[in-house]
Amino acid sequence: MEKEKGEEDGSPCLWMLPEACLDEILALTRPRDVCRLSLVSPSLRSAANSDSVWAKFLPSDYRTIIAGSPTPIPYFRSLRDLYVYLSHHPLLIDEGRKSFSLEKTSGKKCYFLGARDLNIAWADTPGYWEWTSLPESRFTIFQWRRYPFLEIYIVTQLKFVWWLQIWGTIRTGLLSPLTFYRAYFVYKFKDGYGFDYRPSEVSVRISGAESKKRFAFLHPDGEQEDWTLPSDAEYEGPGGTPPLIQGTRDPRNSTGILASIMQDDKQLPKLRDDGWFELELGEFFTENEDDCIEMKMQEPQRGFPKRGLIVEGIEIRPIVY
Repeated sequence: MEKEKGEEDGSPCLWMLPEACLDEILALTRPRDVCRLSLVSPSLRSAANSDSVWAKFLPSDYRTIIAGSPTPIPYFRSLRDLYVYLSHHPLLIDEGRKSFSLEKTSGKKCYFLGARDLNIAWADTPGYWEWTSLPESRFTIFQWRRYPFLEIYIVTQLKFVWWLQIWGTIRTGLLSPLTFYRAYFVYKFKDGYGFDYRPSEVSVRISGAESKKRFAFLHPDGEQEDWTLPSDAEYEGPGGTPPLIQGTRDPRNSTGILASIMQDDKQLPKLRDDGWFELELGEFFTENEDDCIEMKMQEPQRGFPKRGLIVEGIEIRPIVY
């Protein structure tokens, strides 16, 4: 049998170390590094695939998370296979209101707050929002252990509003500690109207603290210079036009609105591989597990009529460097 390089020249090699020592060394690296090492060195493949190594990459509460999920998962012979599965197949949790997964290169926790877990202005008013299901949404259909064919309507579609406000919260103790995260608003359009006229305010902050608000367009073709608004007859909401925020004027009587809120760092959404748009809301750091993070997207006080926005939720992912 051909000898490993190092055995021939007398230089020290990792494969010569005791298995317990190897496990400790590999556990101090990253999952991506361990996978690469197992391909480069056949002698280290056994240690790289051992449960004692991959147990360090899985979150300490992964058993509790899996046990509380209505999502059925297959049986895995190794923790490495479980890790790979959780990196590519989000689990629905919290009665289907959230989903959980792992960031594949680091093992950091990822959470997705579904629309039912968000605060959406007028969301429970049938004339303004409609709760429905989409086959392409991770939240549309899930299986309960006691009700295997229960269909849950957990995506919401905008029918008509003048003013948009959506926000969600998460406690940092649920996330990976001492980690930088970004929050993204995830959505799509169906016959959308009214989202490319002006940007919305987006922000992420620790609840009760000040936050830096930025402007972002929900529509990828935002910041149009020439636009017109429909007549009242065309966009008369159910039960009359929703009231504007106190102290504001009808935007159709306003001038210079766009110029007053433009800024250099305004941003546009990105199209994801799954067909949804995502708009970055901001960043935060998980330093104190008792902190409550508030993620918000809202329009400035003067609103425009709009429709056709489908909200899937807010995704929270660790920043990968």
